[in-house]
Amino acid sequence: MKIFFFSFLILLVASCNQDEGPEQVLRSYISIRFQEKQNFNDLLDKTTGELKANLKSLSKDEKAKFDQSSQFKKNALKILSKDCSEKKCDITYIISYEKRNKENPYKAEIRNIAKLVNEDGEWRISSVGGLKSYFGSKKEIAP
Repeated sequence: MKIFFFSFLILLVASCNQDEGPEQVLRSYISIRFQEKQNFNDLLDKTTGELKANLKSLSKDEKAKFDQSSQFKKNALKILSKDCSEKKCDITYIISYEKRNKENPYKAEIRNIAKLVNEDGEWRISSVGGLKSYFGSKKEIAP
């Protein structure tokens, strides 16, 4: 029994010390996006290149609209495929969420591809592009 306990403890400590891989970085980025009080700097820390430049260049109005993702509840994130090398990783995924609005709630399912790069041993998201979207609502959805 002691051997089992110590083996489990060693495995637990080793797993906590692992670096974030590309999938974990993407999951973390998406989790931050759906937090009610998202920390914009935490998002920037997980990005690079064009995506980071676009986020930094948002006006106050654009940033306020960008921050509205807290109105949505993430239901699921499913990784469909990964094409990774040592320096680059493309992850195709589906995210489903619903709007938390009592007047016009709706559900959405978005298929995206995230491009990540390994910079100095850390994975960062360089771009996210939509491939296909599905929205289900009983009423018309305002943009």
